[in-house]
This record gives sequence, structure tokens and C-alpha cells, in this order.
Amino acid sequence: MKKIVFPVVATCVFLWVFPAWADVAKESFTKSGGFGGSGAFEGTTVVKLQGDKQHETTNIKFTGAVLSWAAGAGETTTITRVDKGVVWRLDTKKKTYTETPIDVLIGDGEDGKGAYADDADDEEQPTVRVTRSEFKVRKTGASQTINGFPCEEYLMTWVMELQDLETKEKTANTMETTLWTTPETPAIKKLQAEEAAFSKAYMKRLGMNFSPEEMELFGIGALAMASGAPQEEMMKGFEGLKKELAKVKGYPIRTAVSWKVKSDRQAAAPQGLDKDTVPAGTGDLFGGLQGLVSGAIAGKASGGVMPDANAPFFSSMTEVKSISTDALPASTFEVPSGYKKQK
Repeated sequence: MKKIVFPVVATCVFLWVFPAWADVAKESFTKSGGFGGSGAFEGTTVVKLQGDKQHETTNIKFTGAVLSWAAGAGETTTITRVDKGVVWRLDTKKKTYTETPIDVLIGDGEDGKGAYADDADDEEQPTVRVTRSEFKVRKTGASQTINGFPCEEYLMTWVMELQDLETKEKTANTMETTLWTTPETPAIKKLQAEEAAFSKAYMKRLGMNFSPEEMELFGIGALAMASGAPQEEMMKGFEGLKKELAKVKGYPIRTAVSWKVKSDRQAAAPQGLDKDTVPAGTGDLFGGLQGLVSGAIAGKASGGVMPDANAPFFSSMTEVKSISTDALPASTFEVPSGYKKQK
């Protein structure tokens, strides 16, 4: 794009994405079974948005046998000011806060696209290949009212089979998602506009000022890198996936996810597992969670018992409790008076 037309285009985009600063708030409840029974938790999240400003408060308590007493419950409040380029994390008990520049969180990209873009460009040799990938969406015809929202049900199923290039071991991942969506009322549309506005502003601040097509490629590249599969294989059937997703109408009010993993090694080792029995592609799929994932699949250290093969490896349910479009005070997006800054 020529520089001479950029100011005009940028102004039009700005007016389209940010027609006016509007206030919205959404309260959600999440319940997760964790990975393989480890890290189960439940909690509420309240997100308040105004253009490129976000205030998020999360209350979580762990419900598993281990973390419920080790970690207990906790509240986290974060204010993200894209306009100022900072993230404030509040300690509501101690009345203190920390300030972190967004640029520090992401690092500096030499090409202006930020650290995430750099990571996506890194080329690594694939460790697995995709042998099967199927995605289907079906509207069930069922309906019910959830938290005052009239909803219709959709079932989404994604089956992806990976094969380790070295061991030839295969792992079948089945992700089943049940969506209950509600029609896009004026309040819903306002929420969607504000969510999109903040997301776009934040992504731009991260240096990821991509077109929708580039974002699709970036997402596929990140998924491929995480799973260890070649990007070209992950792209196979991607247009079909988008076509299936287009069947879903409305805004999700309840989203329930169940992920099941079945590998050749699991079938061959019913008596117990060690740390090396992670199914092909599973540990890499969640990157930094590999230790947690490995431990969950391997079974508890004390017993080494294989998890129930019919139980989900991961499960979660998120439900929108309320949506508000009432005006928010300016202080919502500022550090409360009396809080002390911590280094």
C-alpha cells in the first residue's frame, strides 16, 4: 500500500472499528476438569471494556484433590491500557499494584510484527504428521433459555489423528464442543463490537497488525508449530473447517468442551505409565503445559494408575451469566486511589 493513501485508509478503518467508545461488561462462569483430572478449577470472570481499555477480575478456586488445598482460591484483577501501553495488576488485599509495559511482555520484533510473529517464522523440522483431520458442525434443533438468553444448540466435532514420524505411533484427538448460542440483539452486537475493538487494538500493539487472511495463516502456523506437524498439512481441509463454522449462528452463551486422547501406546500399556508415555503430539500441543500434561497422562505418582480411557483428557464449560451496556465510570480503568506501586 502506498504511503500517500495510508492516512486516509487508516482514518476510515479507525472510524469503522471504533465508531465511538462504548461501555460493556460481561460476567462469565467457567468450570474445568483440568488435564487428566489435574488442575480442576471453577470461577467467575468479569470483563469490562471501553474501546482499547479493559478491566478484568477473575475469582478462581481449585477443586481437585491436590490443588484445592495447596492453592485454594484467589482473585486476580488486571487493567490493560492499550492506549498507554501498560498492564496494571492489582493486589486487592495488599492495596498494591505492578505496572508492566506491554512491549516488555511481547519483546521487540525487528520487522515491527513483534515477538509472536518472530516465533511463528521460526522453522523447525516436523516431528509428527497429520493422518486424519475431520471437522463437522451440526445444529441439533434443541433449545432452552440459559441465564435469560434464548439459546439453540450446536454440536462441533473435530477429529485429528497424528503420527509420530520416528516411532510411527498414532494418537487420535477428538474434540467435542457443545455450543448454545443466542440471537445477536443490540446489546450482543455492542458487546461483539467492543470485544473486536479491544482485540484489534491489543493485537496491533503486539505488532500483529495483520489482515484477516494473514491472521488465519498465523493461527494455522502457531497450531502447526505447537503440534509439531507441517503447516501445509494443517492447512488441508481448512476451507472446509471455515465452511462448517459458518453454520453456527448467534453469540455463544454456553460452551462445553470435551477433549479425548487415544494412542497406540495407551492401548499397549494398561497396567501403568511412566513419564515417557505421553501420546505422540500431545505434550507439544500445549507447549509449556507439557509437564502438567505428561503427569496427567502418566497417572498419579503414588499409584501410577492409567486414567480412565473413556474419560476426557481435558474438559471445560464456560457460561455467560450476564451482559451489561451501562455506562462505566472512568475510574474503572485506572489504578484505585491509595494503591502503592510495587517494583
